[in-house]
Amino acid sequence: MITSDQQTINMTTNEIGKLLNRFAEGQRLSDLDALSELLTGDFKLVGQLGFVVPKQQWLEQFRSGVLQIESLEWDDVDIRTRAYADFAIAIGRLTQTVTYADKRADGAFRVTAVAVGDGGSWHLAGAHYSPIAAAGRPQ
Repeated sequence: MITSDQQTINMTTNEIGKLLNRFAEGQRLSDLDALSELLTGDFKLVGQLGFVVPKQQWLEQFRSGVLQIESLEWDDVDIRTRAYADFAIAIGRLTQTVTYADKRADGAFRVTAVAVGDGGSWHLAGAHYSPIAAAGRPQ
């Protein structure tokens, strides 16, 4: 028998998975309205080289066309919600096919995403990209 706590965890995990997929799709489509809605006002992204980009600056990359995303694929995602009433942490691998300032920026990254809930709706408060170690190193 599944407890009500387990049902809540399962529902939350499902919602966070949907949020990550909508985030990837919004980026692929450069859909500023969708992306603005998915992110908290104080959203920050930490890029794979350690740079920090606040929400409006990050969205401007899509508006200007400097960032073009052909594909984003999430896999190997672990979503943790058990200890947190209104936020969740997802850690997964994100593989991207991307052009930034007319230069290829393809790659696979380990991404930690922080989602916050407010009355049943979930938003991303932050994402931190990290390079994945070369073959033979711990992943």
